[in-house]
Amino acid sequence: MPLKLIVKADDQATRKQREVAAQRVLDCFELQLSDRQLLCFLDNEDWHAFKRENGVANRGFYSRVKAAHPHWQIAPAYILESVFSSGVPASDDFIYLHGSTCSNEVGLTMTLAHELQHFVQRTSRTRLWAANTLVPNLTTAAIKDLGLKWCDVPHEREARIVAKRTAEKLFGAEAVRHHIDARIGQRITAADADDWECIRGLVTSIQFDLATETKLFFPRLKDHMPQLQAALRHFQSDDPDFAEVDLNALLNGASA
Repeated sequence: MPLKLIVKADDQATRKQREVAAQRVLDCFELQLSDRQLLCFLDNEDWHAFKRENGVANRGFYSRVKAAHPHWQIAPAYILESVFSSGVPASDDFIYLHGSTCSNEVGLTMTLAHELQHFVQRTSRTRLWAANTLVPNLTTAAIKDLGLKWCDVPHEREARIVAKRTAEKLFGAEAVRHHIDARIGQRITAADADDWECIRGLVTSIQFDLATETKLFFPRLKDHMPQLQAALRHFQSDDPDFAEVDLNALLNGASA
């Protein structure tokens, strides 16, 4: 897989340490990653414009590299120089980790593994990934009415399981449990603490079937079909990854 890892650090020792930590995570995904050009950028600071867009508790994100994406309107010059070469995308996909995420190796591992799993979903289970990413476009009122948590959405649940499993493999279950407990204790937001509570309860020894879980999940959303249809039309207008999503079938319990 054509992958580029950039670690922005204050000194060479820190850069090397984070490069090694990141490479250990990447090695766990070696057989799953596609031949798309992927850039992983590990920052040494938190870019607060990204946090304003993605939430104060955000630790990192994955996205396609598209010139029109909102991320590139608020990204710092040092990221734009890496992502675009003379105005042309230098990679197909992009993963970003905030500096505070990278300051802890377990945290770095879990966030990088989480975002890599989203990359795997989009490249190998595209229709399932696309269907699941419609859910955040429900209104706050709809999400409250459904009692939904971010951890309930199948593609996010899978990413959390993979992230926790990867960290347990590299650091052991006890170290991961301590990290999760610390994140709950920090309680950046109530929703973030709830999310870490969910992660604490995830069992990583059981394989997660994204197709089956998506099929079981979507009928819960049937009463909110108009919102989901509007989101689907919006994404289909400029993103071919959404072209084959059959929302009506999903909401009626059919396979994606």
